[in-house]
Amino acid sequence: MAGFWWPQVAFTQDKPASQRQEGAGLPSAEGMSRTTPWDTIQWVERRYKIEAVRFKARDETGIDWLGSDEVIIQTNDAKGSTVSNEIGDIDSGDTHSFDPAISCVVAVRPGVAVLGESSVCEEIGEPAPMFFRVEFWEKDFFLPAGFCIPTTPRPGEHGGPHCANDGTGDDFIGNARIDYSTQELEAALPNVGNDLIETVALDPCPGEICAGFPDYTFTWRITRLPDAQVNLGVLANEAMQRTGARSELEAIAAGLRALRAPNPKKIKPDTAR
Repeated sequence: MAGFWWPQVAFTQDKPASQRQEGAGLPSAEGMSRTTPWDTIQWVERRYKIEAVRFKARDETGIDWLGSDEVIIQTNDAKGSTVSNEIGDIDSGDTHSFDPAISCVVAVRPGVAVLGESSVCEEIGEPAPMFFRVEFWEKDFFLPAGFCIPTTPRPGEHGGPHCANDGTGDDFIGNARIDYSTQELEAALPNVGNDLIETVALDPCPGEICAGFPDYTFTWRITRLPDAQVNLGVLANEAMQRTGARSELEAIAAGLRALRAPNPKKIKPDTAR
């Protein structure tokens, strides 16, 4: 990487290689981190945000004439989750629209985020690659105590004030995971202000072949935001706080190892709107 500077290391030759202790004379990760000017390493990267637009119940849960669906939606991304409150009276063929300004899915402002009410995107956005997962539940029961309460979001992260599934007999409607590579977003959104609207059909029984289940779609919008200048020192420090790494170099190494993990199968967006 341009701008990297590494301290010179002197290796003694007073003993044969076979007699030297393994690792002797090599710098530690902590030592290299202390002597590396991380704040001088900067670059410009493209930024994006993703917002919920709408969902459609092409076929509600159960038998249509027995009642309507009461829907709860949860989204997850690399920095936390959002959750909606109950969206009731959803019948087959109904479409529910979100206000994108308060329905952020990726680049959510830290803190408590209620989808469709208080989930606001940060102006700086997030870099690619990025992903999000969306999950729909139908509320069959509602205990007097309300929804289950998740853990409080950690500093710099976001989370909903309750859970989508409180474990009291809710019906699973479906889910999907969407992944965007850097190359894909650069090709689809070449200019600041460009946006792309896509729709996916939720999978009602992940990993299985099934029929006769609810059929819902979820539509979102991804927008290209102004580019941001990134400081590696700040980025590495944030990674150290999130991962517990003991040095900037250790945090960077952990990120590189994560790249070797297998990528999930990308779900092809559904063209039916």
